[in-house]
Amino acid sequence: MKICVVGLGNIGFNLFAFLCQRFAGDVIGVDVNERRVDELRRQGYRVTGDYRDLTEIDVWLMAPSTGNQGENLFAALGQMVLCPGSLISVESTLPPGTMRRVREFLAEKGLTVGTDIYLIHVPHRVMFGVDKTVCDTPRVIGAFTEACLEKGRQFYAPLVPGLVEVSDIRVAELSKVVENVKRYIDVVFAEEIYGYCADQGVDYNELRRAVNSKNNVELLETDWGIGGECLPKDMRFLRSVCHSTLLEGAEQADRQYRSRIVRQVGSGKKVLVRGVSYKTGVKDLKHSRGVDLVSALEAAGNTVWVEDPLFTAAELRSAGFRVKDDQENENEGSVADGVVLERQRALEMELPLELDNGL
Repeated sequence: MKICVVGLGNIGFNLFAFLCQRFAGDVIGVDVNERRVDELRRQGYRVTGDYRDLTEIDVWLMAPSTGNQGENLFAALGQMVLCPGSLISVESTLPPGTMRRVREFLAEKGLTVGTDIYLIHVPHRVMFGVDKTVCDTPRVIGAFTEACLEKGRQFYAPLVPGLVEVSDIRVAELSKVVENVKRYIDVVFAEEIYGYCADQGVDYNELRRAVNSKNNVELLETDWGIGGECLPKDMRFLRSVCHSTLLEGAEQADRQYRSRIVRQVGSGKKVLVRGVSYKTGVKDLKHSRGVDLVSALEAAGNTVWVEDPLFTAAELRSAGFRVKDDQENENEGSVADGVVLERQRALEMELPLELDNGL
């Protein structure tokens, strides 16, 4: 069995590395990013940027970044040389209705789903910082035909702790989007309650401890706002088909929360931002609200330093940040009006701060 993972970003590479261990020598990866391909080759992985290298593939696992309307998925499908009888599993999160478009795309190539080729949707699930791989949690699987579903069972059943089969492929599409939008709304609710607690002088962490003592309730921690790629993107996907004042209000509330953090600091301050990765414990600056916060504070006329235990000072400097350790060399002197911002306590500024005395 020859397996190809299409798209080697965070999710795709996680899947690819896992399969390389399970099917040594039978897995190849493809990505359109030449720098990414070169990087992975130097690490010893079997990868390519040329679809012409991919012949007689039995299983295609599609994990490209979706794009606004699935355009990255269709760009990949257009380059793949598909063999009769092969399985295509779309793992990317999709705008509702995309799998129908994929079936139509294949039909235009003369391929009938369920006989010539087998098509399934198994949206990926992974909580970085918690799960080790995308195959550590039960997965939803949907298909247009029973024959496709059976092909999917044969491949995924040995790999994941459980398959949740659904009779309508639209359910599989919606399941991942709804999971992430539910998380989005839960975070917004936490931001709103935290803002109220900050106004009233109530200890939010103590409130969380009290509320979360009930086993079917979880009041979440807050951060710099809702970042990452998935939650904002999937909110857009759902809002495109589900016109809801609740969803619109959630997006607006998160924007207001992020704006409040910047407004409370004002301008002309010396600010230390603690934590700029896109989420706690995950070393990645892409789609980070911490990065956005630094930019917004600087645009408001503040001087901003950062620190993050996941990154070295050199890595932060190369990303364009002022690093806290550099402050002594900038002749800034004692910073009487400086503030410290902590990612889980963003509305509770520590004031004053003297950066040159160390922290």
